[in-house]
Amino acid sequence: MTAGGLLLTLAGLLLSAGLVGVVGAVRGVSFLPERSPSVRSSSRRRATPLLPGALAAGVLVLLVTGWPAAALGAAGGVVFIPKVLGGSKEAKRLIATSEALADWTRRLADLINSGAAGSTRDALRRSLNSVPEPIAPAVTNLVTRMGPQGTETALRQFAREIDDPAAEKIAMVLILRERNGGPGLAEVLTALAADLDDRSRMVREVESERAKPRSNMRTIVVVTLVLVVGMTLFARTFLSGYSTPFGQIALLAVVAIFTTSLRWMRRLSEPVKPPRVLFDPDPAPVNP
Repeated sequence: MTAGGLLLTLAGLLLSAGLVGVVGAVRGVSFLPERSPSVRSSSRRRATPLLPGALAAGVLVLLVTGWPAAALGAAGGVVFIPKVLGGSKEAKRLIATSEALADWTRRLADLINSGAAGSTRDALRRSLNSVPEPIAPAVTNLVTRMGPQGTETALRQFAREIDDPAAEKIAMVLILRERNGGPGLAEVLTALAADLDDRSRMVREVESERAKPRSNMRTIVVVTLVLVVGMTLFARTFLSGYSTPFGQIALLAVVAIFTTSLRWMRRLSEPVKPPRVLFDPDPAPVNP
C-alpha cells in the first residue's frame, strides 16, 4: 500500500470514530461500562502488579523490533488482555453470593418461625453462628453496626457492601418489618429464599452460555499472539512495511481495532448489572 493509501485509510478510520463519538455524545450513550467506586479501586489494585511486566514487555519488543507502535501494543496487552479474558471469577462470585444469601435468608426464617429469635435483631445476631462464608464479613459488619447506628442504617450499609440486588430485597423486607412490625416475616423470607434458589440456577445456566465467547476470545488471542511472534522472528521481510512512519501509524490502527473488537466480545460475556432499588433517604432540609 502506498503512503497516500495509508493516509486515506487512517483518515477514514479517524473520521468514522469521530462520527461515532459525536452520535454517542448527542444520544447520551456511554461507550464504557459504569462501575462503582469499589469496582474501580479493585481494578486499579489488580492492574498495579502488571505495570512492571508491561514496561518490561514494551522494552523487550522495542529492542527486538525497533517499532514503538509494537512496543506500545505489547505493554498495553500485558495490562489489557487479562482483563478482557477474565470474567469467570466474577461469575463464580455472583453464583456463590446468590446461594449464600438464599441459605442465610432461609436461616433467618427458621429462627423466627421456630421462636428461637424473638425479634429481627435477635435473628440477625443468632444467624452469625451459621452464616455462609461468602457473606460472613458483611453479616458480621451488619450485626456490629446495629447497636450504634440502628437496624435500618445497618441494613442499608449491608446491601451496599454485598452489592447484589438480592441483598437489597432482603434488606428492604427487614427494614419494613422494623418500621411496621406485624406477623408474616418468616413466610416472606422463606418465599424470598426460594426465589433466590431459582435465581442461582438461572445464573448458572446463563454463565455456562457466557463461557463460550470467553473461550472463543482466548483462542483468538493465543492464535494471534503465536502468529505475530512467529512472523516477527521468521518473516521480518514480510513485515518490513511497518518499519516506515506510515507503517507505524497503520500498526497502531490495527492494534486499536483488534483491542476494540476484543472489548466488544468481552462485553457480550459480562453479566448485566441490574439497577439499584434501595436508595438512602434524602437528608432532611435544614431550615435557615
